Amino acid sequence: MSWQFTPLALPTVTAMLVAVLLGGYSFQYMRSNGVTPLLEAFFAVNVGLVTWTLFSVLKLLHTDPAMKLLFYRLLYFGVAPLGAFALLFVLVHTDRESEIRVPVVAALLAVPATYLLVLFTNPYGLAIESTRVVERGGLVILRVETGPAHFVLQLLYNALVSLVAVGLTLSEAFRLGRSYIPQALVVTSGVAAPFVFVGLSVARIPPFVSDTVNFVPASAGVTSLALGLAIARYRFLDLPPLAYTTAMEASPDGVLVLDAEKRVVHTNERGAALLTRLDVDIGDTVTGEHASFDVETPSEAYIHVDAPESIYLSARTQVLERQGRIIGWVVVLRDITELREQQRTIVERNEKLTLLNEILRHDIRNDMMVILGNANLLLETLDDETATERLETIVRNGEHASELTETIRTLMATMVTSEDTTKPVSLRDVLNAETETLQVDNRTAVVDVPDSVPNIDVVADGLLRAVFRNLLTNAVRHNRGDDPKVSVSVETRPDDVLVRVSDNGPGIPDDRKEDVFGRGEKGLESPGTGLGLYLVDTVVGSYGGDVWVEDNDPTGATFVVRLQRA
Repeated sequence: MSWQFTPLALPTVTAMLVAVLLGGYSFQYMRSNGVTPLLEAFFAVNVGLVTWTLFSVLKLLHTDPAMKLLFYRLLYFGVAPLGAFALLFVLVHTDRESEIRVPVVAALLAVPATYLLVLFTNPYGLAIESTRVVERGGLVILRVETGPAHFVLQLLYNALVSLVAVGLTLSEAFRLGRSYIPQALVVTSGVAAPFVFVGLSVARIPPFVSDTVNFVPASAGVTSLALGLAIARYRFLDLPPLAYTTAMEASPDGVLVLDAEKRVVHTNERGAALLTRLDVDIGDTVTGEHASFDVETPSEAYIHVDAPESIYLSARTQVLERQGRIIGWVVVLRDITELREQQRTIVERNEKLTLLNEILRHDIRNDMMVILGNANLLLETLDDETATERLETIVRNGEHASELTETIRTLMATMVTSEDTTKPVSLRDVLNAETETLQVDNRTAVVDVPDSVPNIDVVADGLLRAVFRNLLTNAVRHNRGDDPKVSVSVETRPDDVLVRVSDNGPGIPDDRKEDVFGRGEKGLESPGTGLGLYLVDTVVGSYGGDVWVEDNDPTGATFVVRLQRA
């Protein structure tokens, strides 16, 4: 066996070593992390590259013509299906995995298999028309004159399949936006490299000159390096960057896919727009560009990023794991900058309202207590009937004004807070306390309460007492009869409870049953503020309940409060 050595073999040897390293890496990766369609396609491409370059080197370095011809035939086990392998890789890479079915794979490999059969049998010189051995610069070189089968089944077929692969990659990248074009060009350069080298050989551009060393197999190095760059930069093996689902495309939120190093490897259109505002591109590390952007453990409900412009983002993250190892994150971002500004305005407004509330509670209420105290003292000393009536009017309206401050305080407590304060509240304790208070304050009224209110908890908070205080007080105040009567009943159901507060007053007409809950609305001849029932409706609604009015039989009104059971 005779061998020859030349530095001209180094480009092909280098290409082979690169392909061996990448193929070995992908094989080890599959053993450690499991097999995926993308890994299988990537491994198949590398096996083809290694086979092509290995037998190309052996063909160049061996001097026996028969062995050279054998190595020539064997190298096509790598190069013949290479276009099909590249297309399969691109199909997975562009999220078309569902199209990779057994009939499709069989059809793609049928032409390479046919060519290999023709190559080794060579009927009518379809694959090889003739061979000759030439000597150039002390090297023995085998030149092969190929037949029509080589052009049709090898060059033309691989060119068409590779063109489809390039077209899919570029069209997908342009559809997704400019952020994907660089990685698409990397893949395209790898797929197109062998055909560029063939074109240079056909054009006889040095060093691709006829009857010298064939440098076309060295293009495998370009392919391997391009895919290696894609792996290092865009994490192809972990997260297919062009995997793009309809849900992501239609999402109004920005969706990012990060690799294990928190580099952005994929995003939808909305996410790309946010990245532009953050001055971040595909392949960059978000946390490296913006330290406050911690996708692992966001310390707040929102993220404030000091980008070229101040941006507030809400972030929801989902860890991507494979066999117990974190391979990345999916991050859903929503721009809440405008919402934060609105919240700031609301907070400032609430602070002003809170100040007003304090003024109402403290200054006005205290002044009213002084007025009422002095008026009551005067009532005890006056004998004049006219003066007594006027003082009683002052006391009555003063009490209404004092009640108004308490109602406004309760309403403020409901409307100003932005937090959910609901909790399980004992309905029995609330009803017993408020009915006892009513009986003490209105000794002429008859209050009918069940002997035993069901001991159940409802979804409410401390304002539930104000709800029933208003309903019970209204039932007496709006009753102009000589014997005002109020009855309370409780009906429990599987998911909620109904509390009915009924009176024997004049009742409420049907066309007013909904209006009485409006702000400022009053009952018939009502001396009240017009805010009590509005408060009831507002508070009960904040609990997820309802309140409405029914007719009481034979006369009067029944207010029904529905509360959720805790």
